[in-house]
Amino acid sequence: MAVIALIMGSAVRGFRSLAKSDLRASSARMSGAVRYLFDRASTTGKHHRLVIDLAEGRYWAEVSDDQFYIPHEAETAMETRRREEAEAQEDEDARRKQEERSNVESSGATLPGNSSYDPTKLDVGDFRPKRARFAAFKETALKPVVLKNVKIRSVYTPRVTEPITSGRAYLYFFPLGQTEPAIITLTDSSGETAYSLVVHPITGRVRIYDQEVRPPTGAQYDDEGNRVVQ
Repeated sequence: MAVIALIMGSAVRGFRSLAKSDLRASSARMSGAVRYLFDRASTTGKHHRLVIDLAEGRYWAEVSDDQFYIPHEAETAMETRRREEAEAQEDEDARRKQEERSNVESSGATLPGNSSYDPTKLDVGDFRPKRARFAAFKETALKPVVLKNVKIRSVYTPRVTEPITSGRAYLYFFPLGQTEPAIITLTDSSGETAYSLVVHPITGRVRIYDQEVRPPTGAQYDDEGNRVVQ
């Protein structure tokens, strides 16, 4: 019995060591992705973002030629979800209208009254700043990554009131050489061991801690990522 217990103990320790090795490697790889996007945004003059899918355990990069601005007020998880759903609905409505217009133009049809006048083009609504459109990042240097034996526990930036623990999270990178202060926590498959990646907003440097780093929830930051003392 003692020999069996010894063998079992060695096997458990070996498994934990392997799991920690996977976690360490995944943390280092994500850290490299953050640093790469920070440098890429600076050199290309384009906005980039790292999309982190907590449910699927994967992440990938996207890029935009449009201007993007960080919201001044932090959002709750529910507010973020509602905003994203509203934006998705706007995109779907715009796509449907474009398809209808294209179908009319390709068929040579005209609107009632034999006129080419389209009143929908003159619709007046509330003014809204143009929303940045992000597209897939096609550089082979940073391909989509699916984590193996590793889970994404949470992602925190000052844009949210609480760490994001489900759905998707985003980390943005700006042309002038800045990103958001962020804390990304990864765990092994059991959730017992955690590594936290802490992103510096000015340098883009990522420091990896072999423990979970709790975010300073409730704190406010200025545009350069410095904490505002109230």
